[in-house]
Amino acid sequence: MKTFMVEVRLPYDPPKDFFALIPSQRAMVIDLLMKRKFLSYTLAADRSKVWIVMVAETETDARTLLASQPMDSYFSYSFTELMFHDMAGALFPSVSLN
Repeated sequence: MKTFMVEVRLPYDPPKDFFALIPSQRAMVIDLLMKRKFLSYTLAADRSKVWIVMVAETETDARTLLASQPMDSYFSYSFTELMFHDMAGALFPSVSLN
Protein backbone atom coordinates (compact mmCIF):
# COMPACT_ATOMS: atom_id res chain seq x y z
CA MET A 1 0.00 0.00 0.00
CA LYS A 2 1.09 3.54 -0.72
CA THR A 3 0.39 6.64 1.33
CA PHE A 4 -0.80 9.85 -0.34
CA MET A 5 -1.21 13.44 0.83
CA VAL A 6 -4.22 14.79 -1.02
CA GLU A 7 -4.84 18.52 -1.14
CA VAL A 8 -8.49 19.21 -1.80
CA ARG A 9 -9.47 22.66 -3.02
CA LEU A 10 -12.97 23.71 -1.98
CA PRO A 11 -15.21 26.10 -3.90
CA TYR A 12 -14.83 29.77 -2.97
CA ASP A 13 -18.56 30.48 -3.00
CA PRO A 14 -20.33 27.11 -2.78
CA PRO A 15 -24.02 26.75 -3.65
CA LYS A 16 -26.65 25.70 -1.08
CA ASP A 17 -26.46 22.12 -2.39
CA PHE A 18 -22.89 21.94 -1.10
CA PHE A 19 -23.94 22.63 2.50
CA ALA A 20 -26.72 20.06 2.36
CA LEU A 21 -24.08 17.38 1.66
CA ILE A 22 -22.00 18.09 4.79
CA PRO A 23 -23.67 15.47 7.06
CA SER A 24 -23.27 12.66 4.52
CA GLN A 25 -19.69 13.77 3.74
CA ARG A 26 -18.76 13.75 7.44
CA ALA A 27 -20.32 10.30 7.90
CA MET A 28 -18.27 8.92 5.01
CA VAL A 29 -15.08 10.55 6.30
CA ILE A 30 -15.60 9.01 9.75
CA ASP A 31 -16.21 5.61 8.13
CA LEU A 32 -13.02 5.89 6.05
CA LEU A 33 -11.04 6.95 9.13
CA MET A 34 -12.40 3.96 11.08
CA LYS A 35 -11.43 1.65 8.19
CA ARG A 36 -7.95 3.28 8.11
CA LYS A 37 -8.36 4.26 4.44
CA PHE A 38 -7.98 7.88 5.60
CA LEU A 39 -5.24 8.40 8.20
CA SER A 40 -6.12 12.06 8.74
CA TYR A 41 -8.59 14.63 7.45
CA THR A 42 -7.90 18.31 8.10
CA LEU A 43 -9.86 21.45 7.15
CA ALA A 44 -8.08 24.81 6.81
CA ALA A 45 -9.37 27.55 9.13
CA ASP A 46 -10.40 29.65 6.12
CA ARG A 47 -12.32 26.65 4.71
CA SER A 48 -10.47 26.84 1.40
CA LYS A 49 -8.73 23.46 1.54
CA VAL A 50 -8.87 20.02 3.07
CA TRP A 51 -5.79 17.83 3.48
CA ILE A 52 -6.27 14.08 3.50
CA VAL A 53 -3.60 11.52 4.23
CA MET A 54 -4.84 8.25 2.80
CA VAL A 55 -3.65 4.78 1.84
CA ALA A 56 -4.32 3.07 -1.49
CA GLU A 57 -2.60 0.65 -3.85
CA THR A 58 -2.25 3.29 -6.57
CA GLU A 59 -3.14 6.92 -7.20
CA THR A 60 -5.90 5.66 -9.50
CA ASP A 61 -7.37 3.65 -6.61
CA ALA A 62 -7.13 6.73 -4.38
CA ARG A 63 -8.93 8.83 -6.99
CA THR A 64 -11.66 6.17 -7.32
CA LEU A 65 -12.24 6.16 -3.57
CA LEU A 66 -12.34 9.97 -3.41
CA ALA A 67 -14.80 10.06 -6.32
CA SER A 68 -17.32 8.16 -4.16
CA GLN A 69 -17.53 11.04 -1.67
CA PRO A 70 -20.85 12.93 -1.60
CA MET A 71 -19.07 16.27 -2.20
CA ASP A 72 -16.69 15.03 -4.90
CA SER A 73 -18.21 17.13 -7.69
CA TYR A 74 -17.23 20.29 -5.76
CA PHE A 75 -13.64 19.19 -5.06
CA SER A 76 -10.44 19.41 -7.09
CA TYR A 77 -7.45 17.34 -6.01
CA SER A 78 -3.67 17.29 -6.11
CA PHE A 79 -1.76 14.21 -4.99
CA THR A 80 1.66 13.69 -3.46
CA GLU A 81 2.91 10.19 -2.73
CA LEU A 82 4.51 10.12 0.73
CA MET A 83 7.55 8.18 1.91
CA PHE A 84 6.05 8.00 5.42
CA HIS A 85 3.45 9.67 7.62
CA ASP A 86 4.14 9.79 11.37
CA MET A 87 1.41 10.82 13.81
CA ALA A 88 1.81 11.40 17.54
CA GLY A 89 -1.21 9.29 18.51
CA ALA A 90 -0.10 6.37 16.34
CA LEU A 91 3.28 5.92 18.03
CA PHE A 92 1.95 4.32 21.20
CA PRO A 93 -0.54 1.49 21.58
CA SER A 94 -3.86 2.31 23.26
CA VAL A 95 -4.23 1.25 26.87
CA SER A 96 -6.98 -1.19 27.82
CA LEU A 97 -8.29 -1.19 31.40
CA ASN A 98 -9.66 -4.74 31.03
